[in-house]
Amino acid sequence: MYPYNYRSTILGINHRLIFVVMPFATCLDEVYVDLIKPAADELNSRLGKNNVDSKYFTYRTKDDLRTSSGWINVMKHLFTAQIVLGVLTSDNANVFYELGIAHATQPIRRQILIARKDYEPKFDTKDLIYYEYDPNDLKGCIPSLATRMKNAIDEYNIEKEQIVAQARMKIGPNDFEVLMQHGKDRHFALHSNDPVWKARYEVQYGSGSFRRHVEGINNLCSYGLIGLNTKSVLSNNNIRVEFSYWWTSLGNDVLRLMDLIKDDELQSRRGDLPEFFEKFTFW
Repeated sequence: MYPYNYRSTILGINHRLIFVVMPFATCLDEVYVDLIKPAADELNSRLGKNNVDSKYFTYRTKDDLRTSSGWINVMKHLFTAQIVLGVLTSDNANVFYELGIAHATQPIRRQILIARKDYEPKFDTKDLIYYEYDPNDLKGCIPSLATRMKNAIDEYNIEKEQIVAQARMKIGPNDFEVLMQHGKDRHFALHSNDPVWKARYEVQYGSGSFRRHVEGINNLCSYGLIGLNTKSVLSNNNIRVEFSYWWTSLGNDVLRLMDLIKDDELQSRRGDLPEFFEKFTFW
């Protein structure tokens, strides 16, 4: 599997994951154990994240005992981690290859590079900005690395707010009507080939509402605010397929921005999306 052909099954960002790209050499284990992990702990402390389900956590492939499809897992983490943290020390070829993929496919604001203070970069990496740590004082480097992590998250959150605001600005009258009528539902369906169902729909939402809502749903799909999900259901030894439109993570954030849902509902929806349908939220 080449990166060019790779398509992640996760469409969003795992907003808790700090994926550490570093050599497997045991001589660098202390950098992970005594610097990177404590920096993530300090980051959580600064942000007041005390709940295990909300904390940022570090992950490196060396600690994963699984051997099957390992390269696929590496690419998945490169594409979806909130932060990709690369250790340049030792000029490891595998590290450079993985970081090259990240640099070419992911925003640089979600990436942090570190190297020991006497590190001499190669020609193609001489202009890269990286944080220098002191191998003789890893504990003293923890606060500044935690600050780097927080800055990366803050920059990404600023862009997130801009994306949500821009998505809201695209909403037209028919789109707005769909938000007002179906925003309270985590998912909903329209049966376009059933005239009886159409008639009942218009009784509930008003004359001409079906046509307007179909147009609105089409627009909201193109904006990435909703998406179609299918579900197989076994009933009386027969399998039927159910179709419904789900609000995406972006759609739910727009609904929250418009105060159509509250924070507790937003958090609940983020954990209730179909497994392959933006299991990790965009932010």
